[in-house]
Amino acid sequence: MVRLIQANGCQDEEDLTVEQRQKKGYLFRAVSIVIAFLVITAVWGADTGGGLQEGKAGEKAVTIDFDGVDIVVFIKFISELTGKNFVIDSAVRGNVTVISPTRITPQEAYMVFESVLDVHGYAAVPAGNIIKIIPAAQTRGQNVETRLRESAVSPSDKVVTRIVPLSYANADEIKKILDPLVSKGSIIVSYPPAGMLVVTDLLSNIQRLLKIIEAVDVQGMGEQITVVPLTYGSAAPMAKSISGLFQDTSRKTKRDATPEPIIKVIADERTNSLIVLASEADTAKIRELIKLLDREPVRGEGDVRVYYLQNAKAEDMAKVLMAIPVAPAGKEQEKGKTPILSKEVQIVADKSTNSLVITAGKDDWQVLEEVIRKLDITRRMVYIEALLMEVSVAKDFELGVEWRGAEKTGSIDGRQIVTFGASTSQPSAFPGVNTGTQSVTLPLGFSLGVLGEGISIGGFLFPNIGAVVRAYQKDSDVHILSTPQIMTTDNEDAEIQVGKNVPYLTRQDTSQSGIDYSHYEYKDVGVTLQITPQINQDRFVRLKIMQEVSQVIKEESSVGLPTTLKRMAKTTVIVKDGHTIVIGGLIDDTMNSGVYRVPCLGGIPGLGNFFRTESSNTGKTNLFVFLTPHIIEYVSEADGLYREKKEQIDKVKEGSIKMYERKGGK
Repeated sequence: MVRLIQANGCQDEEDLTVEQRQKKGYLFRAVSIVIAFLVITAVWGADTGGGLQEGKAGEKAVTIDFDGVDIVVFIKFISELTGKNFVIDSAVRGNVTVISPTRITPQEAYMVFESVLDVHGYAAVPAGNIIKIIPAAQTRGQNVETRLRESAVSPSDKVVTRIVPLSYANADEIKKILDPLVSKGSIIVSYPPAGMLVVTDLLSNIQRLLKIIEAVDVQGMGEQITVVPLTYGSAAPMAKSISGLFQDTSRKTKRDATPEPIIKVIADERTNSLIVLASEADTAKIRELIKLLDREPVRGEGDVRVYYLQNAKAEDMAKVLMAIPVAPAGKEQEKGKTPILSKEVQIVADKSTNSLVITAGKDDWQVLEEVIRKLDITRRMVYIEALLMEVSVAKDFELGVEWRGAEKTGSIDGRQIVTFGASTSQPSAFPGVNTGTQSVTLPLGFSLGVLGEGISIGGFLFPNIGAVVRAYQKDSDVHILSTPQIMTTDNEDAEIQVGKNVPYLTRQDTSQSGIDYSHYEYKDVGVTLQITPQINQDRFVRLKIMQEVSQVIKEESSVGLPTTLKRMAKTTVIVKDGHTIVIGGLIDDTMNSGVYRVPCLGGIPGLGNFFRTESSNTGKTNLFVFLTPHIIEYVSEADGLYREKKEQIDKVKEGSIKMYERKGGK
């Protein structure tokens, strides 16, 4: 069925069937169309004082406002407004909504009419004095307007056929590019012999296609056109990046005598594709570059990244990174200067996962990542063997070692040795000691020395402190306080405490009821050793030492409270891996008393005084601290230490103390 709507408002119904004309519904529909038109006309008259308002150049202006109106009613309105005759295909049906708050001219109203038809899948095709309203898919076989060159009209949704002559590009290649870009139902025909394209599409879309054709239809040397669809990237910024890269490359070869190859990359945002015009070799390079750039974003590659630390503590690392100088606001970094961070960098430490949450740009992230990589390394450890002992000053220190006070006795590895003073009567009695004749008395002041792995003093050669320990077993004047061993990380504090928690009577009270109350405080008494090692690159260890020995003496003060004797030393030394240092001179006065009596007779009151003897003597004891650090850097060193200590434990006998020389030295 075909409807004819004429500009005078009449509708030809010759093609209607008798049954259809007999339907009262159709009559009612025709009446409603007339009424709607009269209402719109009345509105125009009211708005313009009884007529349509005059626009530019004497044209009348109208306001279009339809809400869900039958498309046939809308076509009737346009027919009356523009004076055009329409033939409507039976497939044209549906409701339209058009809102135009401003007044427009009839010519502009007709352009709106063409857009409405395009939205609903229809097209207006001129045929002599009438215009056919048909489905857009049928336009290719109709008599649409044909244009040979671009006209100066505004873009519209009018269906036209445009003949596009090509100057350089191949028509079939251009057709492959444009096929995905035309509207639904439109067609493109290529004619390679004449080098032209025939495009039937909306005028607005044809004008967009012409811009693409103009960009790719250029003179070249064996260039080809390739369409590369993108999966993850955005076409516009990627085209800009690739074009800028090849433009910079072409500038460097501008002085060459040979013509520069033409390389163009155009973005089609509607299909998110890149249109590449280049030679086969350049196209292959561009494809490879696009493959690298068009990838799925990886988590953590944005401005916010998470870095999981393997060795360092997140809180400490964050403090170090935030202390890096930042660039002054509003100033760019000068070339050749050390990279610094921008002011926008933020670093947050997550303690639970030991990670850093970093907000930074690409350049700042590269600086931070390099710093973190160098700081987050496996730290070396130090195994420290310690020996704390008391030696009576009154007794010759028969240890097979000649201690000398502030005397240079030689050198080890180029270092001068300062030793303590003492003497020995029979040094050959101790294993590992070579005999000699020199001897010096033991100094009573604080002393510090380096023994090393082997030392020659006054003609004696001593391997290590193992010889000293072997002498303790039979000497009552040598008292071992502690032999602690501890392992700690480089630059971390280590502490050993061996002792008791002793109660101290601080106050005594009596209540009103006569009950006595005593108040006590508990203090640690014993041996405390605090060490902080620091390793340098030459395997020397800097030891920060705090050693304290405290004990409760038998005598009490005048107030009846206990007295604590404390001996403490703080120092910092540098010693090579595997060598031994010793701290001495911490002297204490001791008083010993005793009663010797004849059994039975010594206990008789009065008479027993003749059969017993009371004696007391005062002595001095010197406290020595031996320390030997061993650097543990590799797994093999840790395994060797484990096997060595296990072997020593197996050899220890009950009631004896032994120290064996470290095997497999550096």
